[in-house]
Amino acid sequence: MVDAFRTHIMQTKDLGTCPVRQIGGCSFLYMRISNVYIVTVVSTNANAACAFKFVVEVKLLIPGLF
Repeated sequence: MVDAFRTHIMQTKDLGTCPVRQIGGCSFLYMRISNVYIVTVVSTNANAACAFKFVVEVKLLIPGLF
């Protein structure tokens, strides 16, 4: 699944800004910060707002990485 996401992102890098992709029955919710993608993967119906809040908190927790 990770390879499918990576391939999809590399092929469609400049085509849009939608931070959610459906690939192979999983939802990939991602945020690009500098050259790093933080990705949340879910296979069920998840709360997207909570997933993105988690990503933002990770960014704030590790400021040296970004």
